[in-house]
Amino acid sequence: MENGKAGFYTGIIIILIAMGLSVSALRHNLYMCLAVFIVGTVVVFFSLFEGRDVSAEKIVLIAVLAGLSSAGRVVFSGVPSVQPSSFIIIMTGVVFGPQMGFMTGAVTALASNLILGQGPWTPWQMFAWGIMGALSGLLPKWLGKNGIFMTVYSFLWGFLFGWIMNLWYSFGGFGTFISASIASFPMDLAHAISNGILMLFFGGLFTKKFLRIAVKYGLTGHKKV
Repeated sequence: MENGKAGFYTGIIIILIAMGLSVSALRHNLYMCLAVFIVGTVVVFFSLFEGRDVSAEKIVLIAVLAGLSSAGRVVFSGVPSVQPSSFIIIMTGVVFGPQMGFMTGAVTALASNLILGQGPWTPWQMFAWGIMGALSGLLPKWLGKNGIFMTVYSFLWGFLFGWIMNLWYSFGGFGTFISASIASFPMDLAHAISNGILMLFFGGLFTKKFLRIAVKYGLTGHKKV
């Protein structure tokens, strides 16, 4: 787990350096700066993951969790902004750490879009869900076990995810981003509410099940549940 956090912080440093260079080179084009940052983040984290000695159990588990998350997204695709994927990604980060949280989130976007449709928005979704999982993995363990905090945290991510995706409109300026955020408020609210409800009623159950898997395969330092 500590190695995962070290890799996360290393990735952040690399990304910030790349972001600084891109801002210097593209200071007149905010959209391009953000695009470089988004794509760079995804590439760095995938590179860090590939460069590590990753066990077969971890690879299989990421595939299973991303598959479960993708299936939840596809099944509920007819219900606007209800995203079981976000709940699963948050739980993955909390239990298995930032590295697995990011990979599960990023792969979820990539895999589910094979059915729902790939496009230039895919890297933004990979980044948004990846960061959701990674930051969830950095939460202190005592907060990750606090049901009220996790419900509020999951609720807020419904809006954060939407705002990250609205950066797609940044090529039109800050005003365009604000307009997009206002227009997307009902959908972001639906996403937030569904996240909160899932965490409130199923967070404890998923934590217990995920911890058992983590302990069985030695993927976390938590004590056996």
